[in-house]
Amino acid sequence: MKKGLAVVGLCLSLAACGASSSSPSSSTSVPSPTTSLGSEGVETSTSAANTPQTTVAKKNNSTTTVATCSKPADKGSITVLSASSMVNVFNDLKAQFLAEHPCVTAINFSYGSSSTLATQIVNGAPADVFVAASQTAMDSVTNARVNASPAFVFARNQGEIMVYPRSNYRNNISTTQDLHDSRNSGIRIGLCVASAPCGSLANNILTNSRTVYSNTTLTRSGIADTEAASVEELVTKIELGELDAGIVYRSDCEYAQPRSLAVCVELPSNVNVSNAYLGTGMNTRTVTSQFLAFLASSWFKTNIQVKYAFLAP
Repeated sequence: MKKGLAVVGLCLSLAACGASSSSPSSSTSVPSPTTSLGSEGVETSTSAANTPQTTVAKKNNSTTTVATCSKPADKGSITVLSASSMVNVFNDLKAQFLAEHPCVTAINFSYGSSSTLATQIVNGAPADVFVAASQTAMDSVTNARVNASPAFVFARNQGEIMVYPRSNYRNNISTTQDLHDSRNSGIRIGLCVASAPCGSLANNILTNSRTVYSNTTLTRSGIADTEAASVEELVTKIELGELDAGIVYRSDCEYAQPRSLAVCVELPSNVNVSNAYLGTGMNTRTVTSQFLAFLASSWFKTNIQVKYAFLAP
């Protein structure tokens, strides 16, 4: 009888040991893929009072099913030549696009001034998609008939004064008049070159400023100490403290401000101007069409307005 009890006890002990020694690696749960801006719910970040709201509706991506390319023959990478003011948007949303489009094996972005990129495309530079920050730059491509799909507007942007947060002039800048040396002696101001869309934007803002403030000194030569080839270059110079301030796109300044890289000064509507952002394809490849559809989607447009301070088309 005691022997039987011993056997039962031994069995119970072995069962308990077996339960406690199960390896975690034997679990069948599958870790969720990265779903930045992709899972059900909202994402909220804290920013300065005058920055745009950053609560963004996310796509429903609760399933762990991994998408596969239904037509392997369509697989391939795409090259996007884009205005440099889109760098923050594309850097943040690239993973989202790739996760949803398995036929796209990689995206290669090349950033610069829209006018420079347009010239490169017309002269034969390889590209699948062109994203321009001005109608003029896009027109140079479409007029040369080197694009394969109609250009479309997906957003707009406007100007803003970006100030280095530790500049001695930080509290002295409230209008474009304050960018002139007569108001703030020794202030270092930068603008994009006139041929770049951000430079053309600055020129139009200064033209309006001369009228609104009756101040003929508010010219490019009157305020600029240096010129940058692109807005990305100008923003970097301000963030590093090489310049005290400059006229940049609102989207760039509002992206930098909550990261303590800039202080943004909004411009009044009778001084400010806006420009269009457009996309077009250089070919009819499936992956090219997918990226253009991504740009044109209501989800993309909503995100760049709410999170990156762009304007509606």
